[in-house]
Amino acid sequence: LGKLTGDQTTNMIRYSAKPAFEKERVIQQIANREIVLNDPLLAHYGINPSNKMIEVSGRVLDTPTINYSNKSIRPRDGSWNLRGKVFSLGKTMDNWGILDFVGVPDVRQFIREIQLVGGKSGMNINEPRFVENPRINSRDDDYRKKEQIRQELKRVHKNYPGLQMIVVFINGKPFPIENKE
Repeated sequence: LGKLTGDQTTNMIRYSAKPAFEKERVIQQIANREIVLNDPLLAHYGINPSNKMIEVSGRVLDTPTINYSNKSIRPRDGSWNLRGKVFSLGKTMDNWGILDFVGVPDVRQFIREIQLVGGKSGMNINEPRFVENPRINSRDDDYRKKEQIRQELKRVHKNYPGLQMIVVFINGKPFPIENKE
């Protein structure tokens, strides 16, 4: 066992996003196909399987309210819209950096945008401590690419202690990089 791959995570999210009635239908089909009813051996040991779902009573909890300095909000359709909201106690992000493995055309524009959005939310986002452009050999296999990225992350972690955030730009299909620190 271990961390899920990108595809496994995608499939897990896709499955969990299905409506409850659809999951119930699939479970019921499996139960009807797999559960052996009236098995004498199971009955001998006091086991009487059923292919019917049990019902339990429960209740729906009230949705929480999030308080911002300019208003309180409740989720709508399962999510909070944070646009135009200002944190009650905005923090400063002054120890962060960027690793750009692909050569983003206008990193400065990205920095301005993140500072603008943060500022509108009540945060103060200073200039990054570093913007670096390490290169990955595109002909390497995924293992070597992951290892190169992992080594760069270790290096910046060592050279810039106390980082609050590292923005990493990579190309292609995402692949997991386990945090072993």
